[in-house]
Amino acid sequence: MFPEIILGVFLAGVVFAAIHDISTMTIPNWVSLAFLIAFPIAALSADLTWAQIGWHYLAGLIALVICIGLFSVGVFGGGDAKLLPAVLVWMGPAAWLPYIFGLAVIGGCLALIVILARRLVPQTAIPGFLQRSVVEGPGIPYAVAIAGGAVWAAPQSQVLGQLIRAAGFGH
Repeated sequence: MFPEIILGVFLAGVVFAAIHDISTMTIPNWVSLAFLIAFPIAALSADLTWAQIGWHYLAGLIALVICIGLFSVGVFGGGDAKLLPAVLVWMGPAAWLPYIFGLAVIGGCLALIVILARRLVPQTAIPGFLQRSVVEGPGIPYAVAIAGGAVWAAPQSQVLGQLIRAAGFGH
């Protein structure tokens, strides 16, 4: 039962961040912080050692430095620059490549959809909760891609993959 709870909390966190980003074009700082604080509990329940947990945090720190650089040149918003590394901590060194690949593919599709919607769909036809992300601003709610990349790469993650198997969802 415990693996299912951890997986549910992780999934709820990334889905919440994505929905919040779609509707407000912001991601609350507490979401990224919650991922960072909750990670050791998940990692220890997946039988990672403290050294392995350290490698996961190091991967997140490297991603944070890169994301701060992307934020400073206007590629990422501040919430994206914090959420992506926090989720990468959960992915860890084993799943960073599938995670980045998944979020890049999903992010590219998302950007295309938003650009087409901004050009082709009348503003009055856009539902209220999408107004901020589709009509009002030039940005893209990238937490959607961050969440999608996390789901995409979860089976390759040492922590999430182990929890998926322990919950009976994997092969």
